[in-house]
Amino acid sequence: MEDWNVTLYRQFEKERAQPSVDLVNRIAGDSFKRIIDIGCGSGMSTLPLRKRFKEAEILGADSSPSMLTQARETLKDVTWLERDCSKPLNDLGEFDLVFSNAALQWFEDQAKVIRNLSEILMPTGTLAVQIPYFSAMTIAGCIADAVKTYDGEIFKGIEKDLFRSYSPEFYYNELTNHFSRIELWQTNYFHMMNTHEDILQFCMSTGLRPYANRFAESQKAEFYKKVLQEIKKGYNVQKNGKILFEFKRIFFIGTK
Repeated sequence: MEDWNVTLYRQFEKERAQPSVDLVNRIAGDSFKRIIDIGCGSGMSTLPLRKRFKEAEILGADSSPSMLTQARETLKDVTWLERDCSKPLNDLGEFDLVFSNAALQWFEDQAKVIRNLSEILMPTGTLAVQIPYFSAMTIAGCIADAVKTYDGEIFKGIEKDLFRSYSPEFYYNELTNHFSRIELWQTNYFHMMNTHEDILQFCMSTGLRPYANRFAESQKAEFYKKVLQEIKKGYNVQKNGKILFEFKRIFFIGTK
């Protein structure tokens, strides 16, 4: 799949950054000495970690060269690593905090990744994760309805590239295999968009990305047009002209 479009991703940076801030604020304790941010992206999620844990050694790991280029500009006192975080990271040593904001959903075998991350934690370490609950959102249905208008061959095998968001019960059951104490919660954010096109733009760099990559550049506009039509059906315009884009996110913190 093509590398991430950092400029497009950062268009709604405030909305994307808030969950990482909320997750950092929920973590108990301030004595963490060694932290890794899994799927750190542009460094947007690493920034609140650095602001709170000023003395800690922090590593940021991501598979996207373009995102890491931006991350290196965002923070100079973090070690940035290009890594496939779906695979074991034991060679990096142990951490007392493993953090991940909006990355786990891109991994095919999330149960295995949760196990891998638990294995790089110190005996009393903490895992803190946020995952978009995309499958439970209206936008997921909008995309699915647009995709149905095409020959299925276009999207053959796309499953390996898509978001995978499971129920809170799935994550709870996996966490009980590795952690003695678990916090699990869901937050529904309401982003106040000016137009339906803003919702489309928000998703173009994330949930829509695997689908759009199946088209030639000349064909992408028609695909986006079909998705926009479904978005207009799914999201009402409010009295003041704004559109409420509800974005559901699952959070969990596991302590060894």
